[in-house]
Amino acid sequence: MINNKKNISTFLVIGLLFARCNMGLAFGNVYVGINLLFDFLAFVYCILLVVFTEDKRPVKNAIFSPAIAWALIFSILVYIYGHYQIRYSSIHYSRMYAILTVAPAIFILILLYYNSKEVMDILCNAGTVVIMTTLITSMFFDEGWIKWTQGDYARVGETPAGTCIDSGNLILLLLIPILYRIIVEKKVKRFLWITLIGIFQIVATGAKSSVLPIVFVFAIMIVGASDDIKVIRRNLIILAVGAILSFTAIMVVPPLYEVVGYRIAELFTGVASTEYDLHTSTGQRMAMIALFKEHFGEYPLFGHGFYAFKEMAYSAIEEYKVDGVVSYRNVQIHMNFLELLFSYGIVGFVLYYWFPVYVLFRTIKARKFAKIMVFSIMISFLFMDLGIDMYYKYLFPYYAYFLAYFFMKQGQNKGFNVVKG
Repeated sequence: MINNKKNISTFLVIGLLFARCNMGLAFGNVYVGINLLFDFLAFVYCILLVVFTEDKRPVKNAIFSPAIAWALIFSILVYIYGHYQIRYSSIHYSRMYAILTVAPAIFILILLYYNSKEVMDILCNAGTVVIMTTLITSMFFDEGWIKWTQGDYARVGETPAGTCIDSGNLILLLLIPILYRIIVEKKVKRFLWITLIGIFQIVATGAKSSVLPIVFVFAIMIVGASDDIKVIRRNLIILAVGAILSFTAIMVVPPLYEVVGYRIAELFTGVASTEYDLHTSTGQRMAMIALFKEHFGEYPLFGHGFYAFKEMAYSAIEEYKVDGVVSYRNVQIHMNFLELLFSYGIVGFVLYYWFPVYVLFRTIKARKFAKIMVFSIMISFLFMDLGIDMYYKYLFPYYAYFLAYFFMKQGQNKGFNVVKG
């Protein structure tokens, strides 16, 4: 079992990501049970690795690290606000939900440290399987796929764990190691098929937070793939032409416009408008930003409380219909930066974002592969955090920032070849 740790670790990473990011926790005991099963298996296997492996450095490097310290300190802050109902806190804090969000990321970090030389194989194999399970799960769960068969194209990708936006964000993160293998290591035949499936799913979700940053990820990979300026320039020109053609197709081809094109058009018109159209996603977000500006100064240092914005009467700005009657419900801010500032103030904002900033700056002096991976993750999360609040509901930030930290550390180790596969 210890000698076969690569395959077992791959299986556990697949299980942890599938359970938390495809099944989720919101639909009752069966879904929670699937998460508990894989968390338990991962916990037991990590213990076995510690007990039966002579080298204890991997677990020490993982556990006694700024990454775990960040996750625990920030989780304690959220627990204090949510459990003790500080100020205007929402009543929906759950200790089980919080633990089953952060714990899988911790287990994955430990498994990566114990499989340092095979980490890219593990991530690419796990990513391939989870991209496929996301597609299959959404086809069973999201009725939008039925509309596609009838010629009515709409955003698809919803799973028990979240919306189509969440699926798009997950797939983007899973594609980053795979794109490294294709663009930098030139392993096109092996990974092209799953990349095309992943990009199709991202477009099908209509999620701006994953559709837009994938262009920047390609650019980072292309720049990092070669030291020849002429080759880099040529590849960037090809990327630019491809991006222009893709954008044109999205805005001109009816099915693509119905799924994602109209949302991009709405983004530009909504941001430029002086009046907020609450019928649109961008209009609602612009209204949220205006309300944040108006009320943030009430408690700027320590914030209003856990998801407090949703508890305010003025946050009833999301439109919905019941039997044709239009009503408005209270919503969170839908932007991680502003949600943190409003809920926990400047103190909470700093306690959350110091870690990715720390990783980013430490990566500047790391080797090229670390720069490629970390910058790709960070640019992706910039768009995700602009589009939705991530810190409590999702495994994504803990998984991705831990991954970035791991690559940063390995990029500082000149004797280690992280891309060996």
